[in-house]
Amino acid sequence: MDAGPNARASRSSRRVGLLSASSLLCLAILAGCTPAPDGTSTTAVPTDVTVQLGQNRDQYAGRSAIIRIENGSEDDLVIVGLEVSGSAFTATTDRDRASAVPAGQTKDLSVELPPAACGTAASDLRADVTLHLEDGAVIAITAVADPTAVLPRLHGAECTVVGAERIADVTAETSVRLEGSGPSTVAVLTISVTPTGRRGRLDLVELRSTVLLKPAPDASTPTDASAWPLDRTVDATSGPQSIDVRIVPTRCDPHALAEDKVGTRFPLVVRIDGGPEAVMTLPLPAATATALKDAVRIRCG
Repeated sequence: MDAGPNARASRSSRRVGLLSASSLLCLAILAGCTPAPDGTSTTAVPTDVTVQLGQNRDQYAGRSAIIRIENGSEDDLVIVGLEVSGSAFTATTDRDRASAVPAGQTKDLSVELPPAACGTAASDLRADVTLHLEDGAVIAITAVADPTAVLPRLHGAECTVVGAERIADVTAETSVRLEGSGPSTVAVLTISVTPTGRRGRLDLVELRSTVLLKPAPDASTPTDASAWPLDRTVDATSGPQSIDVRIVPTRCDPHALAEDKVGTRFPLVVRIDGGPEAVMTLPLPAATATALKDAVRIRCG
């Protein structure tokens, strides 16, 4: 495809390109770009800029993510707009603030991803990114590279929550009870399960430990246990339930709390309507997270 000498000159002057083995790249400046039937671009695109989807550890609690842009060209890249869409989502996210990516540097642009499209199969998940540049150029990336599997993780977690919330409200209570004192302190967290009355069956399989917190050992729980078995079933005929889990720190080194970002994000393993096991994050009030960290400080001294 030939978009004319002006387009070629603009491409050359900006030295903007994209390189991703799993991405379909389309540079549109004065004319559009039509992908070939086999999924490859019919336009030769310079390969001096790479774009990836990622997520920092402190973003795991929601839909926040990053678009990582590595500018390998000789010119600064000024992005004035960014859109995220695709089969993984039900809508489009727009980021309309300007960001400069200097030549030879990498920058992470924070974005809030759209809601998950729970009807999309895991094998069909795709995130598309469109970059609007200061000079008017538009870079469209279909199926942006996702090297750390952000999409399947977020899609699975969000859609599991949607399915579980249809059947029951599962959450940790705000208060945390303490047993013992000093180095013998054990935190007791209560999980409340309230059926919604809607059709469906929710099996609570187990609550997994985190980098900061693990099951307190006792007569029935070994010291190396990595999960709390729950073995509860909830449906429209069930009454409210509560489950107590006894918790101790996974470690007590000085960095355990200082560097913690995900230590109170407990993976909750469930089955919905007899399906395969799926993992969601146990909803935990901020006050509960603080109380659990206080319990770690008490036990660790």
